[in-house]
Amino acid sequence: MTNSIKKLSFSGLFLGLLVSMAHSQSVSTPVVGFNKFNFAAGNTAFTATFAKPPVFTGVATSKSSTLLTVSTASFATLGLVAGLPTHYVKITSGPLNGFVFDVVSNTGTTITVDGDLSTAEATPSFIVRPHVMVSDLFSSSAGLTDGLDTITVFNPDGTSSILLRAAADSSSGWVNPIDESVANAVIYPGQGFYITAATSGSFTSSGQVETTQTVVPLYAGAINLVSRASPSGSGVQLGSLGLGSGLSPALDTVEFVSNDGSLLSTAVYLWAGADGFVNAVDESPANQNVSGGEVMNITVANSTFWVAPAPYTP
Repeated sequence: MTNSIKKLSFSGLFLGLLVSMAHSQSVSTPVVGFNKFNFAAGNTAFTATFAKPPVFTGVATSKSSTLLTVSTASFATLGLVAGLPTHYVKITSGPLNGFVFDVVSNTGTTITVDGDLSTAEATPSFIVRPHVMVSDLFSSSAGLTDGLDTITVFNPDGTSSILLRAAADSSSGWVNPIDESVANAVIYPGQGFYITAATSGSFTSSGQVETTQTVVPLYAGAINLVSRASPSGSGVQLGSLGLGSGLSPALDTVEFVSNDGSLLSTAVYLWAGADGFVNAVDESPANQNVSGGEVMNITVANSTFWVAPAPYTP
């Protein structure tokens, strides 16, 4: 994996990744950069480690269960395109801090989301970012084969969306493998995906480093591929990620797989409540380091969520 990160008013964090840095006494600008990921022939799991720059950062003047209003705003079009959400709201204060909601429509001063804002503050802080799409991640990729290679994204209802590579025949670079219509898919914050490739290759995740926590949903009866989604190569112990707070003891598991093209299971850990994560085979304490872009497969008995910590806090 190749990395490049740049930031103003920044020191210490991501020391091993940083290739360019400047300083300011009073103004801090976003950490920006890229990760170049190399994938093997076969099946591999990855995530998007950078977010797109926000188009709005501020505070709502009022809200309802599905609507955020900013009386002084002048929002551009943020709604659906070809049935897919193009932008999302992330609440950054109060009880819903870190929750992500798709934007379904908007006016110049209001945003309607897909979800329930009832328990948010009366005037919550929030950001609006464009979604990272499959087409974004693979716009300058290498090694993908038209008509053979696929991306698989798993959906909340237990189904999956499969995109077939068709760089020569699709504006997004991908088509629906059934009817060959132009296709694309959202990679949600903290979500992983599978690449199935005939040969090895590479792709690049670029943009800004996320600086706020992200609530990542975990669905019962579905494949939950999730990640810290951090560009940092530094690892964090599994038990320090806060995953256990939403899991059911003696039922829910976290699986790690090999990214050599085989997706072979390398370790499975069971959540044991007060005892933390234990090896699912011999019940020994977990000693698993989780790197920034590593993908975990989490199986839950009941739908819940994980509050993933911010990759960087300014």
